[in-house]
Amino acid sequence: MTVTLEMLEKGIIFAAKAHRGQKRKGDGRPYIFHPLAVAQTIYEVKDSKNMYLLALVAVLHDTVEDCGISLKKIAKKFGHQVASLVEELTLDKEKYETIGKTKYLCQEVLKMSNYGLCLKLADRLNNVRDMKKMPADFVKRYKAETREIVKTLENGRKLTSTHLKLIVLIKKEIE
Repeated sequence: MTVTLEMLEKGIIFAAKAHRGQKRKGDGRPYIFHPLAVAQTIYEVKDSKNMYLLALVAVLHDTVEDCGISLKKIAKKFGHQVASLVEELTLDKEKYETIGKTKYLCQEVLKMSNYGLCLKLADRLNNVRDMKKMPADFVKRYKAETREIVKTLENGRKLTSTHLKLIVLIKKEIE
């Protein structure tokens, strides 16, 4: 199924409704600004014939984890390819609580599809950019986790030019 502009528009509305009432940690902005910013980042760094697909997944990426939306519902509304990419970006809390979040994330990024990793890195970049009003101890931990993820990627998998662009932007933000 090809993702169209109309599907993207429906996805933005769907995500906005799913995140209604949620606030972003730190600055308290409406949460929907985050997935929209991830979509904007993808648009800025990636040239793809599948831009609507990537933008749709970006706006939906936290709906399963943070809103209790099922992957089945996403697949029904937006197709299996979208649901599959959203699943790649959804943390398995049980797993990461068992082995630790940083180790879990390092394992996951090595297994992701190229599109999944682009979206994960755009998400991470947006999170790093949004840390200005977060407690100092959280910022320190998040930056350390981010450095470990980047190191794992640089040493453990073939990276595309888009992955490398995003990593450069992330490194600039955490220094």
